[in-house]
Amino acid sequence: MRYIILMFFLFKNSYSQDSLPYIVFLDEVDITINDTSLKVDDFIEIIKNDTTFYKSFKYLRYYSHNFSSNLSIYNKKDNLLAFSKKEGNYISNGKNAYINYDTKIDSGKIFKRSGKYRYYTHNAFDQVFFPADTISVNLKISKSKKGNKNYRDAKTIGFSVGSSETEQKKGGLSKRLEIFDISMQKYYDYFLSETNYNGIQCYNFTVSVKDSLKNKELKKALIRKIVSYFDKKNMNVLYRTYHFEYKSVILKLNMLIEVKSDYFNDKYLPTKISYNGYWNVPFYKPEKIKFILNFFDYDI
Repeated sequence: MRYIILMFFLFKNSYSQDSLPYIVFLDEVDITINDTSLKVDDFIEIIKNDTTFYKSFKYLRYYSHNFSSNLSIYNKKDNLLAFSKKEGNYISNGKNAYINYDTKIDSGKIFKRSGKYRYYTHNAFDQVFFPADTISVNLKISKSKKGNKNYRDAKTIGFSVGSSETEQKKGGLSKRLEIFDISMQKYYDYFLSETNYNGIQCYNFTVSVKDSLKNKELKKALIRKIVSYFDKKNMNVLYRTYHFEYKSVILKLNMLIEVKSDYFNDKYLPTKISYNGYWNVPFYKPEKIKFILNFFDYDI
């Protein structure tokens, strides 16, 4: 389950169109992209195969920008145990990148006596967004199998909605990610409407668990809700929220993740990431952590 926890710290399934019998759209919406009218099934396929969201995070690494972040760690009673605050500049020349800090404050029991991170979520957060050394950057979308499995699976979950193409299949949890599969559609409602986001006309696509589900059925639905705002002009994801929840004898998690994006000189880039999550898995201490990370003043 650690790849779920890592989901937004990083960066196809293909089903036949006949596998979408349960989908219901509440509002009558004409779906038009590049002056081409689309059927609902075509729209779903675009969502499942989308790469624009991933590209926006590649741009985040590629372009210089300023940032501010606050991470807070709580106990079960919501008492603050520790926090970490960072502000500074992410500097990139298109080949290599590094960070200059204006502010860097760690308070409370953030680290062990050995200097290692006390909390897994905090460690993952810093590894992805605040590299300690100079890193190489590029805009290539790699399908390499090198590196940590947890991080590769996190990319699949975060950027490929409805895909179960994770490398780790433990406990059948990967199957619960297939929110468009015919076997999972009985647990979800699918809504399509229109909305205005920051002055941009968008399609609002929401997938949420049915209100009528019993507790036993809810255990089948790891993803409780996903809301996505797609720019009508190009299907870029300008806003997305994820809600994961799962409870069993040995595993508990409840995580809400929100990502906001915008345009800077016609480039599509993240502006804010927030996380509010609790998880309790075997062999790890329970963690309850919130963070907000803002990106601004991009140098394109």
